[in-house]
Amino acid sequence: MDEVNWTKIHPLKKWLMVKADPRVKKTAGGIVLTDELVKVERVMEGTGKVLRVGSEVKDVEDVKEGDRVAYRGFLKDVSRGMIEREDDCDIFLIRAEDLLAVIGEGVTMGAFSSVAA
Repeated sequence: MDEVNWTKIHPLKKWLMVKADPRVKKTAGGIVLTDELVKVERVMEGTGKVLRVGSEVKDVEDVKEGDRVAYRGFLKDVSRGMIEREDDCDIFLIRAEDLLAVIGEGVTMGAFSSVAA
């Protein structure tokens, strides 16, 4: 399946397009993480930046384009791999109801997430 450029996709209704934050490759204790382990983690939890929001999200949610969010990662796999990656980070669609929080700049959440640049 060919990947699609994310700038050509516009989420509908209560869907968001999110770019995952970069993942750390080494723990604070110095353990180097394999790509396989990092990929497994990506389905458990995550943080990222909202790139686009559907029309109904704009009306009822407290999230907007550019916000950093925490999400339930296992639900995003529906679209992962269909949309081009950028800066070695996944870009995917997720339902607004699967967001856990809007988080401030500089906040690191989760053992494998690093702060977005």
